[in-house]
Amino acid sequence: MKGPCFSTETLVKVKVVRRTYLRLRLGGAEGKWKKKGHALTPIIFLLLRQIIAMKVAITGASGHVGVALIEELRRRGHEVRALGFNDVAFFEKNNVEYVKGHVNDRTAIESLLEGCDALIHSAAVISINGGQNGLVRKVNVDGVRNVMQTALDLKIQRVVHISSIHAYDPLPQDQVLDESRNFVDNTAFAYDQSKRDGQLTVLEFVKMGLPALIVNPTSVTGAPENKLSLQGKAILDIYLGKIPAMFAGGYDWVDVRDVASSICNALTMGRVGENYLLSGKYYTMKDIVGIVSEVKGSKIRVANVPVWVVKAGLPFVKLQSWFTGKAPLYTIESIEILLHGSPMISHEKARLELQHNPRPFKETVADLVEWFKANGYIKN
Repeated sequence: MKGPCFSTETLVKVKVVRRTYLRLRLGGAEGKWKKKGHALTPIIFLLLRQIIAMKVAITGASGHVGVALIEELRRRGHEVRALGFNDVAFFEKNNVEYVKGHVNDRTAIESLLEGCDALIHSAAVISINGGQNGLVRKVNVDGVRNVMQTALDLKIQRVVHISSIHAYDPLPQDQVLDESRNFVDNTAFAYDQSKRDGQLTVLEFVKMGLPALIVNPTSVTGAPENKLSLQGKAILDIYLGKIPAMFAGGYDWVDVRDVASSICNALTMGRVGENYLLSGKYYTMKDIVGIVSEVKGSKIRVANVPVWVVKAGLPFVKLQSWFTGKAPLYTIESIEILLHGSPMISHEKARLELQHNPRPFKETVADLVEWFKANGYIKN
């Protein structure tokens, strides 16, 4: 498929109009003009929407971030086409155009990208339990290479790759962690290494001419959900009193809607070849329990225990997982993540270039609890 035949001058004009429209819309100008009674306002903004509307392909679209991306892209007037692997029922229920296939399948990716202007690559295997017999690397590195090669061959105009804060070394914890921080080394957990190598793979394709940039979210939390995320389950279990004890530790938490908004901004903002940390704010687990208690309106009691006690329980947790066939309650990876999470992750670059503006976490938790109630996870 050939790319669109636009002159450089025309593309520059379109970019200016797109940026103008986004700034007006994000700044609330459309609503203000309507209130003032400008007769041409509906026509002007309809024309602007038609000019900036894109057809956006999304991998990982039934995942936590993917679901929020679909909502945000549709809100902005873009068309969406999703790559569906297992959860195609979600796309059918929500009237989302989709292509069935896997990120490692070149033919499926070609079908996904055909006729699209932009790509958001969100698909990944998130693991706190090792490499899962090579699956983590197959999807998070080999899959990235296949998707980026296809996007380059089909001349996709903008690619946003969703990496992770896990690509970066969290140590030292007493220094600001920004985009200049070193990547994790080869002693890191399998997931962390895979996100590092996936990010480096994207940068290889940028050198070949792929117009891609990268975002690195922290611990993404909040509604909407599809299948319950690890973070969502943690908040739910705290609310329901199913967490009897915890240890000292914490992490940086960010609302999924703010992550989705910043990713959508990256379709027309940001610089090719750059990456942007999409962080929120650091909270200890004690802080999180306190916030959930405030939202619930009653104190949730969770005992504090030394970390060695938690680690001593690992063999029993593994045994329980083996017997039940369910994921373990916690792993050595989840323990280390909370112990060594950086309390000083900066999103200043994303604020300036992608208008990343994370909301207060109490709002995130309150909205998530309401979502839990509406969807039957919490019985009134």
